[in-house]
Amino acid sequence: MVFLILSILSSTAIFITFKLIGRYKINTFSAIIINYIVACLAGFFLSNSFPSPTQIVTSQWFPVSLLIGVMFIIMFWIIGLSTQKAGVAVTTVAGKLSVIIPIAFSIWYEANDKLTPVKLTGIVLALVAVVLTSYRQKHSDGEQKKFLLPLILFLGMGIVDSFVKYAQAAYVSDEVNPIFSATVFGIAGITGFLALPFNKDATKDFGKLKTWALGIVLGLVNFGSIYFIIGALNHIDINTGQQAEGSIIFGINNLSIVVLSVILGFVLFRERPSKVNWAGIALSVMAILILTTL
Repeated sequence: MVFLILSILSSTAIFITFKLIGRYKINTFSAIIINYIVACLAGFFLSNSFPSPTQIVTSQWFPVSLLIGVMFIIMFWIIGLSTQKAGVAVTTVAGKLSVIIPIAFSIWYEANDKLTPVKLTGIVLALVAVVLTSYRQKHSDGEQKKFLLPLILFLGMGIVDSFVKYAQAAYVSDEVNPIFSATVFGIAGITGFLALPFNKDATKDFGKLKTWALGIVLGLVNFGSIYFIIGALNHIDINTGQQAEGSIIFGINNLSIVVLSVILGFVLFRERPSKVNWAGIALSVMAILILTTL
């Protein structure tokens, strides 16, 4: 439960940090690259080891870490754009509604992850709650066009989370977790550096203190988001001796992030939820209670 709570807090902090990056007019791509450098170093620091590139590349989990790392920077860039153009709430909901993809994957892939009537009820309530929380009564034509970014985010994040679940179930134990996470972020950082020559504005932004400050914050919370979710997925119930069910972990994690992000968007950035949105938050609490009692 501790790992799950820390994952929720870390993931929510990502969206809030991106909002601050937009408010302070920091180049999103430069902050993302700094974030991956910091996240990679954090992983190696926690592992207390610096394996050679050969050891990493020959590891069984390297191919999936390579895929996740490349997709990470693409999705992070889209998160940044969507947060600034569509808002914290819409972006958060688009990213977290994608939970249906890893939930379905977890139920299909894991032998002990069964789709019971109670679990199905909780998942359906969670998805309805996410839709209600993101509901907006009116949109201008310009705002409607912005929903292309959240749509891409929905599909991309769902695929990434499914690969994270696969890596955790197949290869990544608690001991491997820091190195695996560091490698994923390192690959994402290298991908960012390769793309840097095509973004002159990002190159110029590296000389600003505020870019490094928020980039470092982003890196720490970003590392926490993947490190803690893998820790939560690896958790063994002392009463049953079974590993946590991925569908439940992903459901509680993503739904809680939605609720917390919308509330913080209201408190910090005056993104006022409607009555329908508050109804969605109330329904979210019900869904979380159902999923946590399974």
